Amino acid sequence: MKFRWGGRKTDGAWWQRYYLFGSVKNKSYTWSGADNLRRHCSGHRPATRISKTYNARLGDIVFFKWKKERRYNHAAVVTSKVQGHLGLSQHGIKNHTTLDDVLARYRGTSNPIQRVLIIRPRSAK
Repeated sequence: MKFRWGGRKTDGAWWQRYYLFGSVKNKSYTWSGADNLRRHCSGHRPATRISKTYNARLGDIVFFKWKKERRYNHAAVVTSKVQGHLGLSQHGIKNHTTLDDVLARYRGTSNPIQRVLIIRPRSAK
């Protein structure tokens, strides 16, 4: 997505600044948290919500909300699709996994995944 300038805490902003040796020193909050990114994609980009996993494409963003959490607090990117199963890249326990594996990991726990939201962002012109 193209950078969008604005205040650091503004949902409409999407930027980061690099300093010496390419290290990131400053970035908008939309780079820093899953729910911030979700609000940015939902409200400030011409994004599309994908209601069925079989309609997901590479590059779509998958957001997760756990039952005991107030907001979406994890995001992954669709990086493969094999026979309808979505491959995801993310940070955390497994950098490369599938949507099925993520859901199964928390199913039957005291804090299962309550909602999954798939968004296809498009860059603003």
